[in-house]
Amino acid sequence: MSTSLAGVMERFLDHCRIAKRLSANTLRAYEADLTDFLAHKGKDADVADIDRDGLRHYARALFDAKGLKETTVKRRMAALKVMFRWLERDEVIPLSPFHRLDLSIRLPRRLPRALTADEMRRLLRSAERGLSDGHDSVLLHFVIVCLFVTGLRVGELTGVGLSEVDPGEGTILVRGKGDRERRVFLTGQEATEALTAYMASRTGITTVSDHFLVTAAGGEVTAQHIRRRLASLAKRARVERRVTPHMLRHTAATQLIEAGVDIRFVQKLLGHASIATTQIYTQVSDSSLRDTMERADTLARVKGWR
Repeated sequence: MSTSLAGVMERFLDHCRIAKRLSANTLRAYEADLTDFLAHKGKDADVADIDRDGLRHYARALFDAKGLKETTVKRRMAALKVMFRWLERDEVIPLSPFHRLDLSIRLPRRLPRALTADEMRRLLRSAERGLSDGHDSVLLHFVIVCLFVTGLRVGELTGVGLSEVDPGEGTILVRGKGDRERRVFLTGQEATEALTAYMASRTGITTVSDHFLVTAAGGEVTAQHIRRRLASLAKRARVERRVTPHMLRHTAATQLIEAGVDIRFVQKLLGHASIATTQIYTQVSDSSLRDTMERADTLARVKGWR
């Protein structure tokens, strides 16, 4: 069996696609990360020649030569680790070069960027003003409402099939990271009305797609399409920051925590495998509380300093 890096990569991606049934987004990410490693090692590279020193050198090159961020470097090394673990398990190589490799990449602690309540209101009002402009505006309004109410990742929403939506129950079946399924709920009158309006508009679209989200032209809606439309809408709404779909997910989680929703329910809604991932939103809420308390400065108010 050939152990050329290029050939092994192709077999590994086939395994991920066919045996593991990974999502299209995950497959694209794996392919991009592994292709970068192949470019670094050269097209004639052989996996049998890749050792710990080679992996350390690659990690240094990602940081020093390419100037990549810690999150990107960690993701690329993680993709390699998964592939070499598969190669070892499939007995293509006797031992993964990651075995006992001391290469920890510490990520900077960043709080999620969530929209303020005022920014969210302006975004929604701007989307509502365009509802009479046709299907694409109805689509955009629904997407914003859906991402905010459910906390879905944009890739999860764009991957939903028409059969996975139950308009009567207001539920959407999604496949998240690790191909884990979960059900999310469009609750509240406004969210229900947004779903009803989109479904009514979709029935008038000529399309062969079985995707839930389609454009006025009948094409499937991509994550990039939503990013562009959302950024443009934010400018019209006079939201000064650049707004992304993931910020709506962060905003959803933050608002739920601040509303007193149990963190375990928020974890399930967001599809986090570990509650530790969800707990970062409690820090965001604490930060918001601190800012509010500092602005109020009740002691100074009582003492007459303000």
